[in-house]
Amino acid sequence: MFQNSKYFKMKNLILVLFCFFFSNLSAQVYQGQNLYGGRNESSYFIFSNQDEKDIQKDLEEYLNSFGKTSKPSKYVIRLDKIKNSELPAELTTVDVIIENNKKIQKVSFFFLDKNLDILTSFQLKEREAKGFVEKFQKFTVGNHEAKLALENVKMVESSLNDTKKDQSKIEKSLESNLKDQEKLGKKLDASPEMLTKALSEKEEIVGALYNGNETEADKKAKEELEKASNKKEKEIQKIQKEKEKAETKLSKKEAEFDKLKDELFKAKTLVKSLETVLKDANSVLNDLK
Repeated sequence: MFQNSKYFKMKNLILVLFCFFFSNLSAQVYQGQNLYGGRNESSYFIFSNQDEKDIQKDLEEYLNSFGKTSKPSKYVIRLDKIKNSELPAELTTVDVIIENNKKIQKVSFFFLDKNLDILTSFQLKEREAKGFVEKFQKFTVGNHEAKLALENVKMVESSLNDTKKDQSKIEKSLESNLKDQEKLGKKLDASPEMLTKALSEKEEIVGALYNGNETEADKKAKEELEKASNKKEKEIQKIQKEKEKAETKLSKKEAEFDKLKDELFKAKTLVKSLETVLKDANSVLNDLK
């Protein structure tokens, strides 16, 4: 009745999520040429396997903390009216282009002057540009981790709820088993008395049968007594069979009860373990908020 397969699946999924976290955290910021306005231009870019909508949402939220954002086109998010004093005065606009092939997202940052020309390496230092992109990378990875951590909490909660349902089913089965054992016990307790009564009644019939005379009336009475004796014998056999059947059922119920007790112990142990896992999962989520 009780199985641990869901728990092991959960452990495997947690391992996959851990690897996913690690791969994102180890991503780099690259500097190189990417297309901008139909020509190759110098840019700083990152790769991600996050959802495109999540990347865009994070990007807009991140850029809004530096100035005003707009969308000149579907895959371009523009930042202007920049108010961050750490960036060079020549920088007036940042265009961010998101490209994807359904497997990865490439997010390219182009740093522009007031004429929307790419800033030179003399105007924009690598440390400044790279730092700007790295902050976004940490921001979006943090959001993604929080999202995955929330899914982890939901996953553990689901496993915990399923295990509690299993525990409840086992407890009900144990209760039903005890009731069945009680009924069978009462039946077995009544069997000796019923059997004694039936044997006594048969003995009286047999006694009357052999004490009768051979008159015509007595012959008819004898036939009736023989019928009654046979009927009582069948009743005795039925009582004995019912007794044997009840004993077999009781033996099975006792074995089933022991098995259910073991399953209940395992279920309760797993519930406690999952409650501990859930507590830690919520701690991870709270740390990421």
